[in-house]
Amino acid sequence: MTFRFGGKVAIITGSTSGIGRATAVLMAKEGAKVVVTGRSEEGAKETKKQCTEAGASALDILVILGDIGDEKFQKQLVDQTIEKFGKLNILVNNAGALHVDPSGAQGYDMANEILDKSMNDNFRSVFTLTKIAIPHLAAVKGDIVNVSTFLSLGPAGIKSMPYYAISKAALDHLSRSMAHEYISKGVRVNSVNPGLVGTSFFARLGFGEERVRKMEDYMVKHPEWIPLGRVASSEDVAKTICFLADRNSSECIIGQNIVIDSGSRLALGIDVSDFKDHL
Repeated sequence: MTFRFGGKVAIITGSTSGIGRATAVLMAKEGAKVVVTGRSEEGAKETKKQCTEAGASALDILVILGDIGDEKFQKQLVDQTIEKFGKLNILVNNAGALHVDPSGAQGYDMANEILDKSMNDNFRSVFTLTKIAIPHLAAVKGDIVNVSTFLSLGPAGIKSMPYYAISKAALDHLSRSMAHEYISKGVRVNSVNPGLVGTSFFARLGFGEERVRKMEDYMVKHPEWIPLGRVASSEDVAKTICFLADRNSSECIIGQNIVIDSGSRLALGIDVSDFKDHL
């Protein structure tokens, strides 16, 4: 049997949970050698377990734990990948963070430190890791997929969490400019911009399980929020990431933002309705 990622090596940041884990499992199932990275040892063990249950050899799943915002760790991550597998074909920059001000402040009342953290985690870490990885990706004409958000795209401004949206908008421009720069080296760069994905979006805002269920029930019943009638799952996003990472399927797609939001940007319910009104 021929697998579309057979013989390919992929680093997937933030792959100890959520979209990153789903992407790691799908790529491993389809033949890739996968580097799982994040901060959670338990999460990494679970991702590796799911990869092997999907059919991958344990020898083809490398776990490297650390802080992806640390440039020394970034170099270690790439170096250990090359040492183990000899090459790097795919980089999925999935790790990121939605930082909430502990004071409860929202909008531009949030502390400046929240802006700094947002820019470091959602923009700068992708910039520095990609620069380290580019020589290896160029050697094999590899592919990069960055994970952004639909909140970065407008047309409405996001009042409650502007620093997150701003940092991801910077990532979107980085994706486009790097796509233009690196296609001359044979490296494609694209971005996925998910909308509300399962419970993870609200969990990062500090909502408990009951509030998350209440919000999701509301959205499903109100087409002004989710025209499709369901939020996307991590697996839905992972399928699109794998499509963009598969050159046979998407060779002519370069520098694009692919939105995965169940139609919510068409209706813009998230922009005209306050979360707290429905909790």
